[in-house]
Amino acid sequence: MFSKADLTTLIEAAPPMAVSLYLPTQTHGRETRQNPIMLKNLLGQAEEGLAEHAIAARDIKALLEPAARLVEDYEFWQNQDLGLAIFLSDAGMQIYKLPIPVPERAVTGPGFHIAPLLPLQEQDAVFVILTMTAEAAHVWQATRFSLRQMQIADLPASLESLDEAPDYEGALQSHGFGRPNTGGQSMPKTQVYGDSPEEWRKGRLVEFARRAGSALAAHLARDPKPVVVVADAAMGGHVRNDVALAPFVAGFVEVNPATQDDAALLAAACAVMQPRYDKAVVAAVAQLDAQLGRGEATASTAPEQIIPAARAGRVDQLFLVPDAVLRGTLDPETDAVRVTRDAKGGTLDLLDKAAQLSLVNGGVVWLVAQDRLPEGTAMAAILRY
Repeated sequence: MFSKADLTTLIEAAPPMAVSLYLPTQTHGRETRQNPIMLKNLLGQAEEGLAEHAIAARDIKALLEPAARLVEDYEFWQNQDLGLAIFLSDAGMQIYKLPIPVPERAVTGPGFHIAPLLPLQEQDAVFVILTMTAEAAHVWQATRFSLRQMQIADLPASLESLDEAPDYEGALQSHGFGRPNTGGQSMPKTQVYGDSPEEWRKGRLVEFARRAGSALAAHLARDPKPVVVVADAAMGGHVRNDVALAPFVAGFVEVNPATQDDAALLAAACAVMQPRYDKAVVAAVAQLDAQLGRGEATASTAPEQIIPAARAGRVDQLFLVPDAVLRGTLDPETDAVRVTRDAKGGTLDLLDKAAQLSLVNGGVVWLVAQDRLPEGTAMAAILRY
């Protein structure tokens, strides 16, 4: 999974000349044949772009060669996700399989182009689904587009995998036949000590939920993500009581996950997550609107102000319109920004640059619809000072 650390590495690499390729990959059936064809076409576009930067033909070939070899690599194309990102520079090639679809795009120029990766950096863009039944526990990594099963250390695979004996055996104590008496032969009397079968099974389920929650919590301590628990009422109740997992739980879906296919499981979990994200976006945009309305200096829609502020680590929250185009130039010596307002003009994608500088300096980037920003603007920011 592409992580924030991966994004930081790409941003900080800042090669003087780079190629960024994005493919919306097909994962099943005959459609997978489109993937290498798409890559071949993108490499053609990258070759043209590098030539426009006055790169020598032999250097272009050397730069693109690692990706060109992938075109005929049958095994490489057999295990793809929804998107693919390939980054090329003098330092070599980096490949990321992405859990979200991305636009088909080839970008050449200084530094890597990261705009298509921004949806993965949104709040709660990647989350975890824990499904539990009395028989099994599974963990899934999910986005609003896809989910895939994860392997978690120490996660009990099933109730039967617990250390205790899998079968209920009551503690028995019997009295044999007594002495003969006139009332006829005595019947054996048997007493059961300890828990009843129902209590024993409930204890096992509680322990199953505790171990699953503890294993997942230990994993999330290293890589925190919100969790949606999908379980029936009884099993979900046991998970709710797990103290270790509680800080990560975003919500519950009360249904037996064994009755849900992947699409239904993902849809149910996304229904829990979406209000969290919507609430955060609404609050952030409301803060921006209020500060702009009051004319505060800590809110801006001017790229000429936002990008230098982002470079200085002053951008707290950046708002961008996805797939918008804003070309221009940035003087690294003076931080002077010039907007060309022309998709083909300028040497820099100013929206992409603003995102990179904001993220690497601890800012938050929100992708918002055009109608959520002042008319005629593609970026806005709340500044720290």
